[in-house]
Amino acid sequence: MSTELLLLVATLAIVFYIWQRRAFSFWQRHGVKYIRPLPFLGCTREFLTARVPFFEQIKKFHEAPGFEKEPFVGVYLAYKPALVVRDLDLIKTVMIKKFQYFHNRVLQTDPHNDALGFNNLFFARSPEWKELRHKISPVFTSGKIKQMYPLMVKIGKDLESSAERLAGASPVPIKDLCARFTTDLIATIAFGVEANALKDAKSEFFYHNQAIFALTWSRAIDFTIIFMLPALVSIARVKLFSKETTKFIRNTINYVLSERERTGVKRNDLVDILLALKREAEANPDQLQKYKDLDYLVAQAAVFQTAGFETSSSTMTLTLYHLAQNESLQDRLCQEITEYLGDEDHVSYDRIQQMPYLSQVVNETLRMYPIVGYAERQCAQPAEGEKFTLEPHSSMELPHGMAVYVSAIAIHHDPQYWPEPEKFDPDRFDPANRSNLNMDAYMPFGVGPRNCIGMRLGLLQSKLGLVHLLRHHRVHATDQTPKKIEWAATSPLIASKHEIYLRLEKVSS
Repeated sequence: MSTELLLLVATLAIVFYIWQRRAFSFWQRHGVKYIRPLPFLGCTREFLTARVPFFEQIKKFHEAPGFEKEPFVGVYLAYKPALVVRDLDLIKTVMIKKFQYFHNRVLQTDPHNDALGFNNLFFARSPEWKELRHKISPVFTSGKIKQMYPLMVKIGKDLESSAERLAGASPVPIKDLCARFTTDLIATIAFGVEANALKDAKSEFFYHNQAIFALTWSRAIDFTIIFMLPALVSIARVKLFSKETTKFIRNTINYVLSERERTGVKRNDLVDILLALKREAEANPDQLQKYKDLDYLVAQAAVFQTAGFETSSSTMTLTLYHLAQNESLQDRLCQEITEYLGDEDHVSYDRIQQMPYLSQVVNETLRMYPIVGYAERQCAQPAEGEKFTLEPHSSMELPHGMAVYVSAIAIHHDPQYWPEPEKFDPDRFDPANRSNLNMDAYMPFGVGPRNCIGMRLGLLQSKLGLVHLLRHHRVHATDQTPKKIEWAATSPLIASKHEIYLRLEKVSS
């Protein structure tokens, strides 16, 4: 090797060493207790080597030994400093009281090459996010969901029929069944189309929903960049949806919008809202051009479809898993279902909301498994005026752009808030125990103004599916049922590493 090359390598090594020392001394310089980083990997070695999913990496930061009494912990995501907030009062300050400093998410998608990823409500940035949420919120009011409910009941009955076919000695991959149910539900109530996932094993809707969360290495890399290294999304040309899935969603929504315009049919669903945005844009061409863009409209439908499909099906799956392990709890829920259904073929919208034990069961599942697992925000310090500080714990001004994380799953499993946190105990949420609960430590749908817009609908989907599945059937653990849930390391959401097989048993009415 030539002297010049050796000199260049040595110089680069020295520069890198100095840069890394400087980068990894950030929290030390600001007097914040921090988890010691490793070269290149920072504090995220386990996540970057695919040993744990991102939500569990954040959980490990929250639970790191020696930080039990700390209100927050400094960490390094690769080379970038980030803050993990542990104190409930400070979490409320960041997420709610001082929301003006934390109105954007950390994660980002490519504004240039990923129209469907960048423009949807989940990833939208202020001020566009606030306007868009205001426009879409009417879809998720109690009144609108109640109008959709008869469509949902029809899919619930389809689920019963599928359970009838699958009941018997052979174990059933229960996540597949639940995901087909939520696919059909979202397709009909959001877009007015029949996905037929419960009836057709090769449903195109179901195939593309699965593809979004397929646990492949390429998708894992995409999600790693979006969630942890958002500055690289444009360079890596990362897309939230694959080219194939993007084409399918775009074609589907374009067809539905055209048909709805042609027929003039109103269904009080998401498509009606999107059409209203489009008409508003056509009437105000100087102000609302983006609402005329098909991809902008498709982006809202896409995130509605994917979020509703995965979260509710996972909640149902994990609920059924625990009911199969605790058959006395299952018997209690089935008894309530029988009482509330009576001689009817379905339970009404108002009645399903009144089922106390059903609510307790679902709430407990979401305590143990908040499907996203964490919440995150990006600090936005104003150019002038009062800055956000970590008072009363520290006078430090959080730097503009700093990522802040909250581990919902760690808080949901903290024994100081939830005694025996690993025990599935729906009675925690019995109204009689309400005074014993710290509901600030319960955040299954996020916290503050950027919480899940579809919370009501997601809960209703899960409850309806459980009612119709358990109306005439019971679930039982088998030799193939995992004794303990292990997490899929490459999934962006809480998901079991192994398929959950349960046996479905038909029971007499």
